[in-house]
Amino acid sequence: MDNTWRAVRPDQVEFGIWLPVYGGWLRVKDQAGPDVPACLAIAQQAEAMGFDFLYASENLLNCIHGPAEGVADAWSIMAAIAATTNRIGLCGAIKPGFRSPFLVARMLDTLSKIGRRRLALNIVCGWWKTEFELSGVQWLDHQRRYDRADAFLRSIFGLFRPAANSNPETAPNGGSSHTTSKSDSHPTYGLDEASMPEVWIAGHSDRAIELAAEWGDCLFLNGMNDADLRKHIQAVRQAANHRGRTVKFAVNAYVVAAETSEQARDRVKSVMENKNAEIIEFFRGVMDQSGAAAWSQLSEEQMIDSNAGFELGLIGSFDEIRNRIPLLAEMGIERIVCQFDDPMRDAGPFMKRVIRPLKTNWAGATPTKNHELSSIHN
Repeated sequence: MDNTWRAVRPDQVEFGIWLPVYGGWLRVKDQAGPDVPACLAIAQQAEAMGFDFLYASENLLNCIHGPAEGVADAWSIMAAIAATTNRIGLCGAIKPGFRSPFLVARMLDTLSKIGRRRLALNIVCGWWKTEFELSGVQWLDHQRRYDRADAFLRSIFGLFRPAANSNPETAPNGGSSHTTSKSDSHPTYGLDEASMPEVWIAGHSDRAIELAAEWGDCLFLNGMNDADLRKHIQAVRQAANHRGRTVKFAVNAYVVAAETSEQARDRVKSVMENKNAEIIEFFRGVMDQSGAAAWSQLSEEQMIDSNAGFELGLIGSFDEIRNRIPLLAEMGIERIVCQFDDPMRDAGPFMKRVIRPLKTNWAGATPTKNHELSSIHN
């Protein structure tokens, strides 16, 4: 067996909802804009139904519908959700450079106390030059944006764990038991080490893999085909193994679930027919300018969803999608960040018809290699 392969039990896959801070998720005509009350209502409903976490992405410009449209601030919404929920996990994205590490550390320290739980922080290096320019943040090439992210994370670890000298080997899965006390000679600035977030890294490039292996608790990937998923997971596991670390894997998925596969595919067909070719072409130009190689390979259909969510294959009948999850778990996917047409309408049936039966059917089962999954499930 490949020593980078690690079994994931299908009933232990975590499911989250990507909050629609931009409005509707698809680059189609007549898509709804951002709705802050809806984001808060979705959070309440998701916790009540038993979803594991919520994800809010930070963009100051609307990366779905274009710069003329509004967008809700992710961290304002996260603060409101932290204050009005009790259990559900919270993960928010940060672009290094837009906020200083010390400001982010103070935000996380405060938010963890508001929510009475540890948060997760997703590092996104950014790809929209105009957003940087409007924010007064220096636009760097792809390599140097990751250099900035590396320096940002080094500072975050140093602020929360100053005695560890910002060494990633002392991260939560790095094996160190050292804790900082007030008697240590290293200043803590009043930051609570317990508020040190779980670190997610977003990206597909070699630099993203390096950053995840060194600092990350979780690598967050866009939707992609199974072969590419396996390749990225294996690469990160090998790099993390060399450092004596482990990394989890999250992936984006646009979920289209219906009673029958025909109904689901008809829905996708109607989306494709209603694509906004003008806005897709605009964002292709923006992405080409970013220097991120992953964007250059996307077809027009893949760009209808901003994170290639259709590629993960959670499109079909409830039964088909429920059978798809164990295959993703076998690849090593431990978290699925779900986008829905309408979360208030669609998340409930997905929980009832996919997640709960999946957890019931697989409880106590031993995960195995791909060719054995069907026989266990059935």
